[in-house]
Amino acid sequence: MSKKQIIFVSAVAMIWSPFLVKKLISRNTILHEKITWMGAAILVYFFSVSGMMFNIIRKMPLFLRDKRDPSKMLFFYQGSGIQLGVEGFSVGFLYTIVGLLLAFLTHGLVKVRNRSVQRWVMMLILFVLFWAVQKVVLLGNWKSGYRSHAYWPSSWR
Repeated sequence: MSKKQIIFVSAVAMIWSPFLVKKLISRNTILHEKITWMGAAILVYFFSVSGMMFNIIRKMPLFLRDKRDPSKMLFFYQGSGIQLGVEGFSVGFLYTIVGLLLAFLTHGLVKVRNRSVQRWVMMLILFVLFWAVQKVVLLGNWKSGYRSHAYWPSSWR
């Protein structure tokens, strides 16, 4: 930075600092708002379940070109040796939908007074939850080649 830029930044910081101190004392900043922390928690959850650190550490691409047809892109790669970035983001998105809908189901829907509205919304949410979990399981089955099945104890037959 040049000398003029440093002087300009210092002057702006000195002029702005009393306003910042006033905001901090009155607890009226973006860091004091509940919605900011909720959004940050959702982002941390999304990036943790989407495998973002795996993609960063292993330098995985978001997508690949199809070897058979170079005009097409591959967003999902079959096999357990590689995970593309879009694949992780889609699974992370589905998990985030499940988490947010379950949070709404347990904290928001109980405040609705009308029982029939509660039931219809709950059925809709359960349908979406079932669909999202089914997509994740089907993707896992497709990638690994193994099939998931329910375990039934022999005493239940």
